[in-house]
Amino acid sequence: MFISKKVVYLEMQKTGSTHVRQVLKRYVGGKTGERHEQLTDFESVKDRLIVSSIRNPWDWYVSLWTFGCSGSGGFARYLMHAPFSEIRHAARHSGWAAGLAATGRAFGRIGRHPQWRKLYSDAANQENFRRWLTLLLSEEGRSIAKEGYASSAIRHEVGFMTFRFLALTTEFNAWNATGRQADSREGIHAFMERHSIASRILRMERLNQDLHGLLQDIGKPVSMEDLEAIGKTNAREHAKYGYYYDPETIDLVAKRDWLIIERFGYTV
Repeated sequence: MFISKKVVYLEMQKTGSTHVRQVLKRYVGGKTGERHEQLTDFESVKDRLIVSSIRNPWDWYVSLWTFGCSGSGGFARYLMHAPFSEIRHAARHSGWAAGLAATGRAFGRIGRHPQWRKLYSDAANQENFRRWLTLLLSEEGRSIAKEGYASSAIRHEVGFMTFRFLALTTEFNAWNATGRQADSREGIHAFMERHSIASRILRMERLNQDLHGLLQDIGKPVSMEDLEAIGKTNAREHAKYGYYYDPETIDLVAKRDWLIIERFGYTV
């Protein structure tokens, strides 16, 4: 998270957030907190412009997976150490009762845990990606305790990307009280309209252009040439995301991350 007197930036993973943070720190000035953390005290900053960022969901999942294939990322480490990571995470963040529930889920899936480590072994392997994505966005993925996903009703309606985006860009207390338990598309739409705190969303696909407009609007004019000179930060090379998909996995993302696709007009 980045906080200044004018802007609060909420960092959605794999959407160019490192680059955005670097630009804001250079041209706006402010303080940085934990990356990708939720804004727990909205009231104290609600007079400021709250910004986040987004990315094409089909591209986002490829980026998340290839990041893990490179040996980076807490999400990949979490999956590769499951089910023990699930139990630890649930107990640490939600208490002993959640830890016991996670233990029960783990025992109920003995012998059925995916070989996550193998699926992260080769960033060029299309079949590994498709198997990983199918597990993540199907019933198996709904048992992932990380960030409270497994204990939420909303996991039956949205994919992991949308879950993260909603958790990050809506009011913290409202999300924990009611948002996580929304169990219909109508309920999710209503919750987002009522409790969204991000009034500006930067798109990964045109990140510097959107940053340029943001800086202009808050009285910090910077040329496009200066923004482009900074270059992408924390970027990794991988094949174009279309290389990894087949019709079934394209459709799976469309069904699970429908909210982001509808709201921002993304297509394959």
